[in-house]
Amino acid sequence: MNRLPLLAAFAALALPAHAALRSAAWGTDPAAPLYVGQEYDLTLTLVTDAGEEIPAFTLDQGPSRNPDAQSHTEADGVRRTVFRWRQAEDAPRLASIPLTRVVADVMAVRQFGFMRTADTTRQGVGAPAFSYEVVPLPGEARGAPIGEFALALSADAPDFAPGDLRLLTATLTARQGRVPAEAAFALEPVGGGRAWPWRIVGRTDRKLVAQAYFLAEAETPLVLRLRPFRAFDLRTRALAEVPCSPLTLIPRAADAAPEAERGPEPLRLAPSAAAPALGVLGEAPPEPTGDHVGGWVRVRSEGREGWVPEAALKGGKQ
Repeated sequence: MNRLPLLAAFAALALPAHAALRSAAWGTDPAAPLYVGQEYDLTLTLVTDAGEEIPAFTLDQGPSRNPDAQSHTEADGVRRTVFRWRQAEDAPRLASIPLTRVVADVMAVRQFGFMRTADTTRQGVGAPAFSYEVVPLPGEARGAPIGEFALALSADAPDFAPGDLRLLTATLTARQGRVPAEAAFALEPVGGGRAWPWRIVGRTDRKLVAQAYFLAEAETPLVLRLRPFRAFDLRTRALAEVPCSPLTLIPRAADAAPEAERGPEPLRLAPSAAAPALGVLGEAPPEPTGDHVGGWVRVRSEGREGWVPEAALKGGKQ
């Protein structure tokens, strides 16, 4: 049995694989110009032969922390490994990185049938000096959020009876960039209803959620629209309004209205039969506070303040 070809193959497999660190270059993603407050990636691209990996490297210039992410592509016998540092600037500046010495572990992988070997060599290369400018947003856009955003408006139920209280939710999502530290939500004026102030109920770097109660007093459909939210669009490099689809609330048919409550009259948080109950009216006559809204009156009863229908007081329902 001739074993020479097989032995020769294994001998070749045992030889160190050639590894080559071809070049290194700094960059930014997206490309400059960059704006104050904009999130961007400072990138370092290392070029090797295809199939060669970079498990570790050191720099004598540039960021002192580890990269936040990395990725790679291969084409035409070349592998490009991109390391990324997520950054944002709070003031205009000209950023520069001098000529950088990159020393990397380059791991060459060879596959022979079911066997796989990896040989690592340490190699150095220079990354040319690199600079980029961070500038203020132009004109009226200064101070505006930067990125790509989406805005949505929803309600806890799609229908209402006159006097119902609906819970509205506004959600601002950052598809690119971050949601602003402060964002004022407000509805466009609408006849037949009024809204309580918005309160923030959830926040991350990418999403902001606010809620508000809305008292529906009309007997016809109500179309609710959020006031425009403006942001600096990086695609057009201009200030633009973020669109939000309107929300339509539909009145319920009369026979679908909920039955009147029996027993003691609930003391409600807001002037609506759908509002949470704080308790019930006590046996002593309640004391009106002077507030009236659409057939409801605010009263004090046994140390609590809340809303009850005027008819309940006139009828002596306790």
